[in-house]
Amino acid sequence: MESPEELGADLMVFAGSSERDVLCSKIFWSSLTLQPPLESRLVSGNMKQRLRPAGEPRLGKNYTQQQLEDLKTEYFLLEAQREQDIEQRDRYLQKAKRREEIMALLKRQREDRIQKELVSLGHRPVIAEDEPRVSTPDTDVLEDIQAVKQLS
Repeated sequence: MESPEELGADLMVFAGSSERDVLCSKIFWSSLTLQPPLESRLVSGNMKQRLRPAGEPRLGKNYTQQQLEDLKTEYFLLEAQREQDIEQRDRYLQKAKRREEIMALLKRQREDRIQKELVSLGHRPVIAEDEPRVSTPDTDVLEDIQAVKQLS
């Protein structure tokens, strides 16, 4: 008796067809077999659902490697901070130098102005002020003052 596999292979019979047509039609009909729906599969081919084989070595880092990396990172950050501090100190020194230059310039200008005033002091006209100037108040103001005195 024939096995079920042999029976299934003989079910495709093309009577009176050439060998090439039979081969093409077998390929065509075998390609039309439906795959089960994706939801009914236990494992999808595109997802990583499989466990690793037992013999594979783990690539995890141990504690000392992690400490070394932390130290390297900390050293890198400290170096960057030190460089920033140096740059900031240089900027402050440049600003202080600029300020000193400005202060020296202002001092020179003041000294020049004082020197010029001393030179011109001997050539100023002298204004005699024998009597202090007394301004005469207007009549309106005098009337207002007398009106205020009468009220009190």
